[in-house]
Amino acid sequence: MRELPDLIRETPPPATGASSVTRLIMAIVGPYWLRTYGIALGMALLLTFTAANGTGSVPLLIRFPYWLILMVFGTLIAQVTGRMLDRFASLNLWQTIAVMIAITTPLICVMVWLVTAAFNSDHALEPARLVRLVEPVLVITVAMAALHVLINGTPAQSHAFASDVQTEPGVVFRERLPFKFRHAEIHALEAEDHYLRVHTSAGDTLILMRLYDAIRELDGIEGSQTHRSWWVAKAAVTDTIRASGRVSFTLKDGLIAPVSRGYAKALKQDGWL
Repeated sequence: MRELPDLIRETPPPATGASSVTRLIMAIVGPYWLRTYGIALGMALLLTFTAANGTGSVPLLIRFPYWLILMVFGTLIAQVTGRMLDRFASLNLWQTIAVMIAITTPLICVMVWLVTAAFNSDHALEPARLVRLVEPVLVITVAMAALHVLINGTPAQSHAFASDVQTEPGVVFRERLPFKFRHAEIHALEAEDHYLRVHTSAGDTLILMRLYDAIRELDGIEGSQTHRSWWVAKAAVTDTIRASGRVSFTLKDGLIAPVSRGYAKALKQDGWL
């Protein structure tokens, strides 16, 4: 009877096997959405009260929604583009910035062109107006691309180095697992939407937890984040695979754990590669 709560908690929801589109949506509104769109809101307020880009003659109740829509949709475009580029481990820092600017600049230009015309009937949908938007939008996209790379391209360094503590390593995290997994060797953690798949020597299980929070509870287990959605125990790595400019780890149970471009440098410095 003591295992009933664990068995109930182990049951995954229907969304666990979500499609790639669902995963992208969940990534956009995931753990960082409040900070990301909070910044967009702050920028909208700043641009509203400074009457940026000659909008001082526009009434405040119109000016604020205008800037808010531009900031939110601009952030969304940059975020989706950044998530897509994160899949390409072969791109270096400058290539990532260049490709991100090349993709987002025309998209944001068209978005600003359409939104401005919707808010101001004097701004007809003329190609000449669209061309004039390229220069100011380009300045903004360069800053957004650099910010994305700085925030997401710099990985969290290796976490939870092995310690001399006599208790079982990762004891706090283990208490969250179903009973049969609590004393198994932890091989890897894989984020799946709002859930976390824990790969162990006894199999794998799902728990409701963020990857970031789980890593903080892995005291005594030497390991590192290898990807935005993966943490790997160093003792579980049996081989390193390099193919088509990408790197991945083979784990004890045959599982393949990806290594993204952003985390490869830190892993190399720590002796993993």
